[in-house]
Amino acid sequence: MEKGGGRHWTDDEVRALLCVWADWRIRDRLKCTLRNKSIFQEMARQMQRNFGVVRNWKQCRTKYKNLKYDYKTAKSAHAAGGSTAGGPGKYMKFFDEVEAILLDRGLENGTMEMQKRLYDGDMAAGKIKTQASHTAPMTASEGEVVIEIDDGMYSV
Repeated sequence: MEKGGGRHWTDDEVRALLCVWADWRIRDRLKCTLRNKSIFQEMARQMQRNFGVVRNWKQCRTKYKNLKYDYKTAKSAHAAGGSTAGGPGKYMKFFDEVEAILLDRGLENGTMEMQKRLYDGDMAAGKIKTQASHTAPMTASEGEVVIEIDDGMYSV
């Protein structure tokens, strides 16, 4: 197994992935190509550069697929349960954000709109106690070197 492959995604890591995925250039490329390794490599680079999240392209692709699957499952569970069962968000965290991405709804400014959606609500509710780091790109520390290997990214 790849080192770190079994580590669970934190909510902040999922938020970073959603913000990168919300970019219209990423969405368009994902819609029109089957060979998408390079897209997920770019997503992993952007997650590290902009949010300080270190995940390789395979982990990003797997999480992307799982989010899409969970979205479809939640949507169909809601449809089967009728309107009294509560919204589909009851079945999946980040349901509204994934739906906005998949349906190209409310993301005219892409990443910026998704950041507002994901972070502003949490900050207003007091869920995030750290400084609003999402508004300024995070940079790697001086001593950190990022090496890209054909099958992913590793930080040394």
